[in-house]
Amino acid sequence: MRPVRYAGTLHVVYDALNSSASEVIITDRDGTIVYANPSFLRIFGYREKAEVLSRNAADLFTLQEVENFSGLKGIIGKVKGKSGEFFAQHKDGTLFPVEVSYSMVTDGTGIVLGMMASFIDITERKRFEDELRQSEGQLRTLSRKLFDSQELERKRIARELYDGLGATLTNIKYSLEQLLDDYPEEKESLEHAVSLVQSAIKDTARIARRLRPSILDDMGVFPAIRWFCRQYQDDNGGLAVGTRLEVQEEEVFNPLKTAVYRILQETLTNAAKHSGAHRVIVGLKKTEGNLIILSIEDDGRGFGTMDLNGKATGSDDIRGMGLTSMKERANLSGGCLAIMPRKGSGTIIEAK
Repeated sequence: MRPVRYAGTLHVVYDALNSSASEVIITDRDGTIVYANPSFLRIFGYREKAEVLSRNAADLFTLQEVENFSGLKGIIGKVKGKSGEFFAQHKDGTLFPVEVSYSMVTDGTGIVLGMMASFIDITERKRFEDELRQSEGQLRTLSRKLFDSQELERKRIARELYDGLGATLTNIKYSLEQLLDDYPEEKESLEHAVSLVQSAIKDTARIARRLRPSILDDMGVFPAIRWFCRQYQDDNGGLAVGTRLEVQEEEVFNPLKTAVYRILQETLTNAAKHSGAHRVIVGLKKTEGNLIILSIEDDGRGFGTMDLNGKATGSDDIRGMGLTSMKERANLSGGCLAIMPRKGSGTIIEAK
């Protein structure tokens, strides 16, 4: 009775394989094809099983890939987890991408009788992936142009504020100061007007520097970092800012300088608003692989962790704090942004 049950079970298995939508072949231990289901014949362009039976499974792949392995055993050994993507050949020789999964065919005692391979035609998937990569490339180019345009516009407006409005306010201040001698009876009012104009001059200069500090273009990113840290410390009394700049100015390429400065600017602004920190350390270093790493470390209350893809894994407090712009700048510079909890308390933001 046992042989009958075995034969019946085998018949059911072959019926299942024949009706399967997956493309399946079975080989012996040498890689010779002993079974191919109708779905396999259809995607490979064969009419009859006889066209593929007794052929080696390696014949299904390109010569270039066959050179990297010998027979089906080599294919399996080449692919970790017994699955992978290859270029297979239709009957007419045209190539198409397939995802192949392999498994051992054994008898009841565990002896290997051959291999079973399942094929999936991934032509459409690859087409969509190519289109997606092209779209992502176009978006990156557009984002880069947008950031460049923003910086140019910021630079133009800052210059107009400083050279135009700033100069006009300065002339008004001088004119008011001259009137002090001519109209002593209006001294109090004029001095108050001078004070207001002086305040407006300072505000104009501050806005212009925040839009685009001239020191970044005139002297470089290191002087700009040190200047901004001093200004930031003065504007946020009680918050100490230290710097560890361990690279040379010429080691930071020009396209990176703006990204480094803007990420620093946004991070310190966030620290002042949200972290409650008392001390911030700004670091800039270069790895052996020529990777520039900007790190901003604070001792504040901290918040959730963000992974290298910019996805928050902790508190929602970090949302809406300019992190999208920071992450985008890092990505467009060929790097990534990571936000990590600091040992003890606080946060480390690292842009690579």
